This record gives sequence, structure tokens and C-alpha cells, in this order.
Amino acid sequence: MTLTTAQFAGSPATTRPRPATIRLTRRGRLVLRGIPVIAAAVAVTLAAAFFLGVLLSPAAVSADTAGPATQSVTVMPGDSLWTIATTVAPEADVYEVIATIDELNGLEGRAPAPGEELFVPATR
Repeated sequence: MTLTTAQFAGSPATTRPRPATIRLTRRGRLVLRGIPVIAAAVAVTLAAAFFLGVLLSPAAVSADTAGPATQSVTVMPGDSLWTIATTVAPEADVYEVIATIDELNGLEGRAPAPGEELFVPATR
């Protein structure tokens, strides 16, 4: 018996297999689309935080405005804000001077301790 190629023309052995294609599931498509969206959102958030941090930093805010002229005073034993205020500005309203000293030093109503350095309004 003699075999020819014509006999095998229609057989499955002579047809080439189709290349396998990658099929993405719905979940895979969502992941591939979501990665760039999340990366862009993170980039925008970081950029906004950076620029807001620069614009609202204490150095940027305080550099434009000059505060009141001050001098430094060391608190001695027995000193109170009242005695310091009357010594620094005897002609001024004592309550206003105490409020200024409190604001300059962040005392928030507490009494200064002996040896503590306080900023007080400069005398003219």
C-alpha cells in the first residue's frame, strides 16, 4: 500500500493549532484599569499636600509680617507677671502688658518660673 499526502489533507494532524489568546476576566480588567487611576489619585493628593504645606507653613506666614519689638527678661524669685509688666512699661496699662507677655510666651495663664526667660514688649 502506498500513502500519498492527498489522503491526509483533511486530517487534523496537518492543521496548525491556533495560538492561545489571553482572556481577561472582569476582575482582571478592573485591576488593569484601576491601577493608573489609583496612581493618578495618589500623585494629585501628594502634590496638593506639598503645595498646601509650603503655602501654609509657619515660615511662609510669619515671614511677611513683623511682630512687635521685644526684649528678653529673666524671671527672678518672687517675680510675677504684674511686677514684670510694671517694670517693663510703667506708664502702660498693666493688664494689656500682661496679656502681651502671655501671648508672646504662650503662658496660657500659668505663672512664670524663676530663671525662665520671657519675651516682653520693648521699652521705647
